[in-house]
Amino acid sequence: MNRSSGRRTPGDLPAEATSFVGRRRELACLADLLTRARLVTLTGPGGVGKTRTAVRAAYELRPTFPAGVRLVELSALSDPELLANTVAAALDLPEQTARPTIEVIADHLAERDLLLLLDTCEHLVDACALLCDALLRAAPGVRIVATSRQPLDVAGEHVLAIEPLSVPDPAAGDAGHDCDALTLFADRASAAVPGFTVSDDNRAEALALCRRLDGIPLAIELTVPRLRVLSPGEMLARLDDRFRLLTGGCRTSVPRHQTLRTAIGWSHDLSTVPERLLWARLSVFAGEVSLAAAEAVCADAVDPVGAEETVLPAEDVLIALIGLVEKSVVVRVETPEGTRYRMLDTVREFGRDQLARSGGEEAARRRHLAYFLEVARSFDEEWTGDAQVPLLRALVRDQADVRAALEYCVASPRLHCQGLRMATALWGYWHVAGLLTEGRYWLRRTLEGCRDETPVRVKALWLSSWYMDLQGERGTNEELLKEAEALAARIDDPVGAAWTLAFQAHRRYFLGHMEGCAADLAEARERMTALGDDTGLLMIGFYGGFMLVLSGDHEQGIAWCDDSLARGAARPGEQWARGWALWVKSVGLWLRGDHEAALACSREGLRSKAVLHDLMGLAHFMEGLAWYAAQLRHFERVAVLQGAADALWRRSAKEARFGIAALHELHTEAAAQARTALGADSYRDAFGKGGLLPLDAVVGLALTVETADAPNASARSSDPGDGLTPRERQVAGLVSAGLTNREVAAELAVSKRTVDSHVEHILTKLALTSRSQIAALREAAAPEAVVPPPRV
Repeated sequence: MNRSSGRRTPGDLPAEATSFVGRRRELACLADLLTRARLVTLTGPGGVGKTRTAVRAAYELRPTFPAGVRLVELSALSDPELLANTVAAALDLPEQTARPTIEVIADHLAERDLLLLLDTCEHLVDACALLCDALLRAAPGVRIVATSRQPLDVAGEHVLAIEPLSVPDPAAGDAGHDCDALTLFADRASAAVPGFTVSDDNRAEALALCRRLDGIPLAIELTVPRLRVLSPGEMLARLDDRFRLLTGGCRTSVPRHQTLRTAIGWSHDLSTVPERLLWARLSVFAGEVSLAAAEAVCADAVDPVGAEETVLPAEDVLIALIGLVEKSVVVRVETPEGTRYRMLDTVREFGRDQLARSGGEEAARRRHLAYFLEVARSFDEEWTGDAQVPLLRALVRDQADVRAALEYCVASPRLHCQGLRMATALWGYWHVAGLLTEGRYWLRRTLEGCRDETPVRVKALWLSSWYMDLQGERGTNEELLKEAEALAARIDDPVGAAWTLAFQAHRRYFLGHMEGCAADLAEARERMTALGDDTGLLMIGFYGGFMLVLSGDHEQGIAWCDDSLARGAARPGEQWARGWALWVKSVGLWLRGDHEAALACSREGLRSKAVLHDLMGLAHFMEGLAWYAAQLRHFERVAVLQGAADALWRRSAKEARFGIAALHELHTEAAAQARTALGADSYRDAFGKGGLLPLDAVVGLALTVETADAPNASARSSDPGDGLTPRERQVAGLVSAGLTNREVAAELAVSKRTVDSHVEHILTKLALTSRSQIAALREAAAPEAVVPPPRV
């Protein structure tokens, strides 16, 4: 997998792929408004540049907001019920708590000075208005910039209209030299046609062309690629012809939204038949599209005789896609997962209109659903294997289309059961990515619509119960498990029966009812062993181990965790189950009195959780490391780690430490020692400091090894090669020496593919994001070099 420390995650501002032109007045006005108003909505027609202006303003204003700037992209979201979930993801708030998501967001923002961008609100205007109103009341330091084709109508909202770029009247003479629209035209033209310049010979025609397009940036960008075959004067003549056809010769009657549609329509008319078909069919995608997805969804499976005008063979998709990129209809996006493609909203809307007119919308949506149903099925089969991290990151890229496919199922009664299969197949994604609330949402909606008695329904029932356990809603999920148990018996589903039995015990011991849990978990484990259920055995090792540790059987609990770790050893890229098994084992070791071994377990597990950006898992490990710091009497470190853990708990869970009494006692004991030694005020200050640390700094601090004679600042850092195999250490050394993967392969007399795999495992184990960090980490051996990658 191609890793990059520059990976963009939800909420980050996008890099500007092209130069930003003009808008100085609007940027100054927006900056001024935000000193007086807490909600500013940029309004204007599609394609006028609202998003670019908002993002550029955010870059310029970022230094004035201590908590930073977060962007929430809403164009791919169609379900208003998921608006808060989307905002939470942009704020890096996992959905592992059962509290209403809006409350979690409000609590997180309550004391932060942050600028929040809500981009493309017009199709969710009511939901966005309610959200803004709630956040503005709860978080006095938050400012919101929204982009929408219409105002949100929220109390205190200020509206800033974004007009098309300026184009002077012909009577202005040389004023056109400094015109923003012409500047944009010239910039994009030089990129489309190397060597092209706006000169005295063509300036008047270029200005007239910008004027015909009303200075609308998107219209100009869509028109410029025609310069490869036409001069500005020829383009102008053809565009004039289109307007005459549209208005019967009265150009002045054309509104600006029709101007943009005309420009888009011209690009459509100049496209080839395959390009038009692809344009229309790509419009069913909600987010970025891979080439594989485009070929699967947009190509026709057969080439019926006599249907050449309406058929797009798979082998023609790439050629058509290249043509659409060249015409600026489709934007190419480079990601760590490979090249992907996207459409601007206005262009997608045009494509949807064409698709609906052709009668091909239903077929395209069915192919879209089939493709992402297969993505979900493949993920379900492979996510606990060696490719866990890249699989998760790829699925994050597809989240908008996963939602679109599920929404299509929910909206179509005949497809409810396909939706249930999809939602259930994504159980690992919902869990590992911290999307328990969204997972429960789709499971509930599809369970309601699909009543078929199948193993899929059994799985959906025990999954829903499990997620409720983790979110602290353990009093109302017994009926789900009873139904799952009865249904599994009725349809003879031994796998579903084994998992249901395990989670019946899971529910009881989370409620503190230990009686019979050990026997039920042992029986579930035996059934899974007989069925060859490797995933079940991987997970029951730490879930059952946790129950055994809590009931006082430390040795047996550690043994169950070791069994889970042994099963995962053959797939070193699997981090989620491994991290939890290490955490449970560390608790067992600590309670057994083997504190040094518990520390080693915690440090190893912390790296696994950092790779996945698992905030709940990181919080658990911070707690354990605070216990160890208290034993060494490093009390400021205790307070900082507990403060960091508390902040993570508030972001990720309804209740700290799962509400488990034994864990609360360990926390309270360490806190009491630190508070007594430091004094209440100093403890509180250090605790607050920990809660404000960035995540990478928290992980770096936690990975610092503490010794009895080297407290706090003088602590020595760990060996950065901890957890690596001898061969991985050898590869890391050669990478640090500057060798490429191919050169390392030649040095070690192995294949490049083998070296690629070793480097991937090194990055995963050390929670790094690029090859260059391997060298930096080994040179510095410093905890701050260990930077967890963005959320998967």
